[in-house]
Amino acid sequence: MSEDGTDAANGMQQQEEVSDTPKYSLYIRASLIDNETQGACPMSQQGFMLSYILAQQKNVDFKVWTVSQVNPPADFKEKNRAKIYPFCEGISGKDIFGQSIEGYTPESTDDVEKFFDSVNSDCPLLKRPKNTKDHILGKVDSISTHFNAFMKGVNQESHLARLKNILKKVDDHLAETKTTFLEAEDLSYTDCFLLPRLQHLIVAGKYFRDFEIPDSYKNLWRYLRDAYDTPAFSETLPLDADLLKFHWERFSDKEMSEFRKNGIKGRFGVDPNLTKTCSIPPQIAAMLDNEVTNGGGEDEQMADDDAAEQEQVQE
Repeated sequence: MSEDGTDAANGMQQQEEVSDTPKYSLYIRASLIDNETQGACPMSQQGFMLSYILAQQKNVDFKVWTVSQVNPPADFKEKNRAKIYPFCEGISGKDIFGQSIEGYTPESTDDVEKFFDSVNSDCPLLKRPKNTKDHILGKVDSISTHFNAFMKGVNQESHLARLKNILKKVDDHLAETKTTFLEAEDLSYTDCFLLPRLQHLIVAGKYFRDFEIPDSYKNLWRYLRDAYDTPAFSETLPLDADLLKFHWERFSDKEMSEFRKNGIKGRFGVDPNLTKTCSIPPQIAAMLDNEVTNGGGEDEQMADDDAAEQEQVQE
């Protein structure tokens, strides 16, 4: 575990001590490369993002700690027997029900979700949706399942098709809502779930499987551009090298052998420039900027053409 905690929200001015303000430690997986810096676990980043925003809104006071996956401290292993990440430990303060959180530790991932809700007094967007049947979260919650199967070559074409279908649903949803993020102009719980997983797709999907989000998903690309400009996402991102190492460790020997034949050696040292993918490709950005300059005329023409084709079909 890192020797000292990192102040919430990347050095954000610490709020004055308020006895009832929930204060906790957030433990996330450490890098597989140096065992100290932030690792690439998407669930860990999700919890980090939620905590970051809650701290910005002065709902909580937290410190984040990274835990080595090679040699976690004995006292942490004792506390986190279920090997949950992210893991929370209550330090002081009260939850929204007036109950002390001191000494609280979760026993399941569901407990962690409930904990975040219980310390969230005025950020309704960050609460986990109770019914996802008709919610956008329900349309994207299987993204990791299909992405991981696609990466490992399991029924690859089928999972690739489902993955693209999820991305299309996000693009369509954003086109319909016309909001900056999935539910509003600010980040929501669903954004904190989806964005870390999209980062894996963008970095590891391209590196190992040459997968790219289609240029035509313009609303999705706008969404990503705005997300990269949001500190809660950009400042909690892992290094690209760590993200690639995260996936390399999950491949079978056969898959590793195939990658090596294609020149991918699996040597992911920390880049001296600390490289992170934290912007959309320049050509995509230029396309979006050009669209704004032209007033969206191209999209309107495409919509007119689609309508004309539909009329012909009906006739």
